[in-house]
Amino acid sequence: MVKKMIKTLTHIALTGLLYFSVVISANADYAATDWDQLNQEQQAVLKNLEDRWENIPDERRQRLITGASRWNEMTPGQREQAKNRLQQWKNTSPEEKAKMRQRMKEFHDLPLELKQAMRNKYQWFNDLPEEEREKLRNRWENLAAEKKQEALDRLRSNPAMQQTPAGLQNSLQNNTVQQQPRGR
Repeated sequence: MVKKMIKTLTHIALTGLLYFSVVISANADYAATDWDQLNQEQQAVLKNLEDRWENIPDERRQRLITGASRWNEMTPGQREQAKNRLQQWKNTSPEEKAKMRQRMKEFHDLPLELKQAMRNKYQWFNDLPEEEREKLRNRWENLAAEKKQEALDRLRSNPAMQQTPAGLQNSLQNNTVQQQPRGR
């Protein structure tokens, strides 16, 4: 489950970056989006769209500009990772893409505190030594299908999941939810 959650969160983050470019700034004006008003870095990233730029709706242009700006802020390693994720996305079946979109929507609809707690757990997992992460992945992968389902059901019905967001965050920080899916 941990591996799948990490993979899903990674896919969501990178897919969101490249496909669903979210307007980050709540006070971002819809500044003029004519091609000539883009800076050179933005034009370089969006060069494949130059010929049809005038036909792209303003809202989509703004998302593309935001994505181009984010791309330009990435390190070479982050760009390579994003390219790999994009290739994985292209190779993903339509059914799996639909599942990923649904998970992304569900995550988006969660209370802010819960999303932050989940991000913290994700960061906690990534900060573990590789051998510890691998142990957790193997433990989940080697778990019988029925045990996995039981663990997921327990996680979904866990009282911590029905708590107020602050209570839920405390539970997550204390590993209450993390310990549930171990199938024991």
